[in-house]
Amino acid sequence: MTDSGEYGRRPDRWRPALGPLGAVWVAGAAFAIAPCHDPRRLDLASNAADGWPPAASAAAAFVLVWAAIGLLVPLLAEPIAALWLGQWPIGAGALTARRRERWSRADQLVDRLASEGASAESQARAVARRTAIAPAPPRRPTWMGDRWFAVEQRIAGAYGLDLVTVWPRLWLALPEPARAELRAAKAGWDRSAQLAAWAGAFAALGLAWWPPLCVAAVLGVAGWLRGRAAVAYRADLIEAAFDLHAARLPGLLVGLDTDAGRRLSAHLRKGT
Repeated sequence: MTDSGEYGRRPDRWRPALGPLGAVWVAGAAFAIAPCHDPRRLDLASNAADGWPPAASAAAAFVLVWAAIGLLVPLLAEPIAALWLGQWPIGAGALTARRRERWSRADQLVDRLASEGASAESQARAVARRTAIAPAPPRRPTWMGDRWFAVEQRIAGAYGLDLVTVWPRLWLALPEPARAELRAAKAGWDRSAQLAAWAGAFAALGLAWWPPLCVAAVLGVAGWLRGRAAVAYRADLIEAAFDLHAARLPGLLVGLDTDAGRRLSAHLRKGT
């Protein structure tokens, strides 16, 4: 999978920096630092700019802060995504062990119902309860982390393939519609983490003025729910890519042994 969200590559890459959430944050910050009991504080930026009309200096300050916060807050998305995926510096072991214990009990129930010849409906419910914990034995302290990293376990179990090694080759062999869908799923995951990052920004603003805490709560819950859906969808897409296209790889790689590789390299160098 590839990321293509770098700023500076095209002028329109900067447009997300001036998004609506940034404008709301700046407006909230203005009210937070200049409460109604001291409206003169709203004029600090204007008074600091000699020779500028008050409206112009206020507008310039608004746009500068808007752009700055719009560029800085998305930088928090990556560490938030890492936390969602269970990549914690401390405290992960105990929670992972609890999740593994819950999963083991659910797995034992699945095996017991199968050995007892229980109804298909009962067995399906037991499997669903186990999958709701994690689709494979838990290795992370979070549901999102186990849903994502279970892909590697499931691919290895189903096909004997090492996902980390095979995926770059499979990506190049995928048809463009499949790659476009995977890119869209990655973008959805990124947007979810960015929503959560904005929740953090509004929560920080709430330390000075309480209304932004409500916005932070809504954004945090929305980002988390969308993140769960996005990570599950990405995991399903990657598994589907292996299911539908991995069998093509051996045919694409046939005939490229060491001698053939040397001959091909010599041919491509064209004598230089």
